[in-house]
Amino acid sequence: MALVHNTFIRGLNSIYLHAPLISSTNKSLSHDLLSYCECWIALVALHHRTEEKFLFSALEEQIPSARGILAANVHQHKEFHDGLAAFETFVNSALAGREPYDPEGLLKLIDSFSEPLMKHFEDEILTLMRLEETGQGKIVMKVHEEFEVIVRKNVDAVHIPFLYFQLVYKMFSKLANTSSKAKVAPMTLLNADKTYEDGKHAFPVMPKFVPYLIKYLVSRKYAGAWKFGSCDYWGQPVTLFMNTQEGRNALAVGRI
Repeated sequence: MALVHNTFIRGLNSIYLHAPLISSTNKSLSHDLLSYCECWIALVALHHRTEEKFLFSALEEQIPSARGILAANVHQHKEFHDGLAAFETFVNSALAGREPYDPEGLLKLIDSFSEPLMKHFEDEILTLMRLEETGQGKIVMKVHEEFEVIVRKNVDAVHIPFLYFQLVYKMFSKLANTSSKAKVAPMTLLNADKTYEDGKHAFPVMPKFVPYLIKYLVSRKYAGAWKFGSCDYWGQPVTLFMNTQEGRNALAVGRI
């Protein structure tokens, strides 16, 4: 779970660092960042929706004592909901051209939900650790593995046992035009640092060919957004766009 949360944090950090550097008159780059925001929102929404629908209920069903412990984590979703919803509303409105890109306003919106969101990420890990300490570790791991399978369906979609690469290729070609997966899959890979703790964590788990398909097929729908990722498609950290020569040139547009 901590690896999932780290992915969200890296994505949000990139947004927060790049947003104030982009001029409101830089239409192309601001649109790309807003698209990146849109994809980040979709990933976080998927995670919390799946938590509430499956993870928490499965833990409570298999560990009756978890009901009281998990209640606080469920409540925390409400604490950052309104701020995150306002952020989503602004992003959608700006992308649709109903209001201008406002870097200061965007940062204020992130500030409105980031603190309770980060606290939720931290507390959720502590909750799972508490359940493990009560001797329920095996059940927690089993339920969490099932939870990861459900989430991965929105990332790699190879839970369907195709036997031929050609069929998989065709499937991913269709996914390239499926909005939710076109947002969530690249956003996950481009912020999943596989070098974390000397690379001992395999996350996300998927066949070796899947990152290639996500990079060359699934990522195309929101191609402009992925320059803001913190890693490459294979989980290796990259220089942030703002610190590259290409990024500096792009960020200079609209600046006096």
